[in-house]
Amino acid sequence: MTDGGEAGHVRESDAELERALGTRDALLALWNPSGRPVSVSWDDSSIVTADDRTRSRLTEAHSVVHALLRGEHASAMQRLADMSSLMAVFTALRSVTLASELLWSVPLPTWQTVLTDAQAQTKAVIVNDADEAQAGADALARAIRRNLAGDRRQRILDCVAETATAQSRRARLGLGGFGAAVLAAALKTTSNGRPSELAEEHAALIVALAHGQTVTHRDGRLVVDG
Repeated sequence: MTDGGEAGHVRESDAELERALGTRDALLALWNPSGRPVSVSWDDSSIVTADDRTRSRLTEAHSVVHALLRGEHASAMQRLADMSSLMAVFTALRSVTLASELLWSVPLPTWQTVLTDAQAQTKAVIVNDADEAQAGADALARAIRRNLAGDRRQRILDCVAETATAQSRRARLGLGGFGAAVLAAALKTTSNGRPSELAEEHAALIVALAHGQTVTHRDGRLVVDG
């Protein structure tokens, strides 16, 4: 977690980035700050990390998922609250992207089970910010369900960005919490490991992300090069 001064600076700079670029392009800038062409779709994506700030953002987002895998709902909410508003949305973007890669070939009922589990987890996370935060979580859940049911699917980047646009900071906390809960639920659904084992694996991933220079992911698997 950052201290108050650093967190305030990050929130201010992220707010300026979003004002300058708009929500969608600001998220894309966080996803790939080097500006190289990337795909952020329902079944394929990549990210290149080149500096300490980018690695810090990745570990910040994954720390919310890790807290959920450990059943630490208050910690997950605190981590979201310490983020900038844009970073809460980025947490949802990264989490839903990885979840979609894990669940790309599964039957639709499996997706529905994951989303239902994620909504239950999110309610436990946002218990003290229920109204606005729940609205943000519900908005993203509806958007994902529309994409799953429709013949034409938005890119995940567009789905998350459109959902987050014009939402309040508290609503975005719920949106970020729900996105992280989707990934946590997807990991549990697609793995035979116990929650404690998944949490340990995720802790190792966070360490790798913190030190890796290049990160790519496909089919739900992350490859980190030092």
